[in-house]
Amino acid sequence: GMTVLSTQGLSWTAILLQTKDPLLSNAKIRTALAHAADINQIAAARTNGVATGDPSAVAQASSFFDDEFLKWPEYDPVKAKALLDEAGYKGQPIKIQTNTRYQGMYENAVLLQAMLTAAGFNAQLEVLDWAAQLDNYLAGKFQIQSFGYSARLDPSLMYGVILGDKATDPTAQWDSKEALDLYTRSMATTDPAQRKALFKQLHALMAKDVPILGLYYEPSVDAVSSKVKGYSVWPAANPRVWGVWKSE
Repeated sequence: GMTVLSTQGLSWTAILLQTKDPLLSNAKIRTALAHAADINQIAAARTNGVATGDPSAVAQASSFFDDEFLKWPEYDPVKAKALLDEAGYKGQPIKIQTNTRYQGMYENAVLLQAMLTAAGFNAQLEVLDWAAQLDNYLAGKFQIQSFGYSARLDPSLMYGVILGDKATDPTAQWDSKEALDLYTRSMATTDPAQRKALFKQLHALMAKDVPILGLYYEPSVDAVSSKVKGYSVWPAANPRVWGVWKSE
C-alpha cells in the first residue's frame, strides 16, 4: 500500500496587479479587489482543503512565519463596493489574464472573476496560451494575471522577485522605495529576530499598498510505499532521500 504525506509548501500562488494601469494605479481599487477576494475559499477549492489562504511572501512553512503575516484586508464584498464608489469606478472592464496549460492558474482566475463580479467589478477573463501570457508577464502587459512563483527557501528571495523599479524591470510587481529599503536590510543581516521584524514591516506595508494579491502556497504532497522508512516531505517540493531506507 501507499501512504500520502503532505506539508505546507513554498511555491506561492498569486494574482498579479499592474499598478501602472490607469484603473489599478488607484490604491482604493486595489484594496477593494483584496476585500472582494475570499482567498481561503480559493485555497480550499484548489487544494481540497489542504492549504489555507496566505497573502504574505512569508510562507507558513517558513521559520519566520507567525499569524501576523496573515493580516490582510478581510473578505468583505460590501466594503469592496463602498471603496469602488469612493474611487469613482464606473464599471470599466478589468481583464484577468490566464491560461489553460496550468489548470490551477485557470481555475484561480475563474474563481476570482466570480468574486470580483459579485463585488461590483466588471471582471473579464482573457484566456491566452501560456507562451503569450508569459511574454506579457515579462513585458508587464496586463491588468491582472493569474500566476505562480516557484519555491524560494528564504522570504527575502520571494520579496526580491516581486520588488523592483518597473521602469527598468517590468516583471517587478511592487515598486516601492520604502519596501526596497526594508528588503535590502533583510539581506544585510543574519540575525533571525531582526530579519523577522523587517519581514513584518514589509508585510504590513504590502497590506496597505496591495501591489499583489497572494492566494496560497501549493502544498507539497508525496505518496510513498509502506516499505519506505524515514521519508518526509520537503516544502520545496523535491524528494530528499538522505537517511531514507527500504524495509524488507
